[in-house]
Amino acid sequence: MDSTILVATGDSILTHRISPIENEDFAGVVDLVREADVAFTNLEMVFPGANRHPGATYHGTHLGVDPALLEEFTWFGFDLYGMANNHATDYGTDGLAASLAKLRERGMTFAGAGHTLREARRPAYFQTRNARVALVSAGSSNARLSVAADPGEGDLGRPGIAPVRVQKTHHIRRERFEQLREILAETGQDVQATGTTAPGVFLPYPDRNIWDGPPPGGFAVEGVHFVPDKESAVRTTALQRDVDALVASVEEARRQADLVFVALHCHEGVDGRWNNDVPAEFLRPLAHALVDAGAHAVLGSGPHQLRGMELYRDRPICYSLGNFLFSLETIASFPVEVYEQVGMPPGSTTADLYDRITGYATHQRFWETVVPRFEFSGSGDLLATELVPVTLGFGLPRSRRGLPVLAGAAAGREILARLDELSKPFGARVETATTADGVRGRLVAA
Repeated sequence: MDSTILVATGDSILTHRISPIENEDFAGVVDLVREADVAFTNLEMVFPGANRHPGATYHGTHLGVDPALLEEFTWFGFDLYGMANNHATDYGTDGLAASLAKLRERGMTFAGAGHTLREARRPAYFQTRNARVALVSAGSSNARLSVAADPGEGDLGRPGIAPVRVQKTHHIRRERFEQLREILAETGQDVQATGTTAPGVFLPYPDRNIWDGPPPGGFAVEGVHFVPDKESAVRTTALQRDVDALVASVEEARRQADLVFVALHCHEGVDGRWNNDVPAEFLRPLAHALVDAGAHAVLGSGPHQLRGMELYRDRPICYSLGNFLFSLETIASFPVEVYEQVGMPPGSTTADLYDRITGYATHQRFWETVVPRFEFSGSGDLLATELVPVTLGFGLPRSRRGLPVLAGAAAGREILARLDELSKPFGARVETATTADGVRGRLVAA
């Protein structure tokens, strides 16, 4: 059997048409996607259509766009889509259900979201000229608020995502732990670990009752675990039953397909932080478990910037592929409460908001990425890796930022050098070479 080439990208947030654009370096990225046997992207937005209702469990801002923009992705040449991300229920469960219907109407193959939990965890399949390919997708960020549910007695279940629910634990030096317990007890916190309603009962409350920032000089305490330890640290672990369910999905897909790819959307970073370039503690063991179960590649997204790559059992793990399409700043509208949340009047516009909220626009790392091109043999062996550096218009006007174009030689080398540094802790290196097509990288074991 001949080989199969996968092209994978990170997060796609598209708010306006791009198919009319004539740009040679953008056309090079389009060609890269179209020439693959199978191409993947993560859709970090929903398509609820008219008369939509904003959800109360939104994460950051609501990302609802015109369903007609789905046709831009089929024009681009994508074949597989991840839907398990923290914006899946920005417009409620009905908005997600409407989005899934829009994808199905267009014959788009997606995984990671569904009308029930079983459906959300189910592998999706795509037939290439040489191989049957499976996609399994799941997300950790906002998972507890957007998780799908299976039917029960008297109910139909709940639309949502395939979750990787994460428990954050604060480890406190033993000599400080009792002092912390006493202080929290004085503030009315339950420090006896007896549960929320009765001994031994721990229920995931839907919010933490934090609407505004703390009073001047104060701080907020999240609803997380504290435990005494030798040293202070923040650690995250994945809920084992979610890991087991994902492993089972991969094992099922491996029996039904020639190649299995897993998409993981995880904003969480090391030490309990978000949107940084080092993944949280739970992510590497999870990725290894999925490869052990039969995944041929793990494709990460979430923090809107590159994270390192790894070759585990000679299979690629991309801990984050950063942004691919990122025209977030030109979204048509947000619900009124988004403006109120940042102290702006209800009549504000998205232009007003992004005049004030400039975090992404001022940091170059959000506008640089790579697009990996992985070649697999008919038996699933990794034959070749190619990493194509891409830029998204850092410093350009808002109307032109977020479009992926082939990076120039200097920028390409800088991107690949940074990815090399990020990959070293995982025992991998990125070799850089100049080819007829420009500067390219290759993922190798250190």
